[in-house]
Amino acid sequence: MTDTSIKQGKPWAKILLVVSLGLNLAVAGLVIGAKMSGHGPGKSPYAGGTGMRVLMHALPKSKRTEARKFFHQNREKHRTNGDAMRVSLDDIGAAITARPFDAGTLREAFSNQRAHIETMTQDAQQAFVAIIAGMTDEERMQYVDNMKKQRQKWRKDHTRKSKK
Repeated sequence: MTDTSIKQGKPWAKILLVVSLGLNLAVAGLVIGAKMSGHGPGKSPYAGGTGMRVLMHALPKSKRTEARKFFHQNREKHRTNGDAMRVSLDDIGAAITARPFDAGTLREAFSNQRAHIETMTQDAQQAFVAIIAGMTDEERMQYVDNMKKQRQKWRKDHTRKSKK
């Protein structure tokens, strides 16, 4: 004998529950991922306190637009150089694992990688020189202050993380 007094639930409620659970898990994953990667409110979007990213992020917002425009206009060149960097990393890996190992091949792979890095760096530096040349004295002073603040913040964050 079966009990017919148990009421069957609505099928859409189960679907809604599964969708809700999925969305909650996705949000939790994003939050945990951001926390583990060091991103989040008040966190720097870059790993170090030096380099081109510091120069970019220290720029006043109006000048960042100019820098983005340069990188956008030159994205194909940078993409090609990025592809060459990936190839150079593969070449380095192949040189390291080659049998027999040949130090000269590894030096050459590092030299090729350095050439690509120098090309990208020179292009970016030329863009920054042009942008900074167009700044007022006050903007340049603020720019240097922004770079110092970013470096200090990075040191503070980095020191705090390493002590944990």
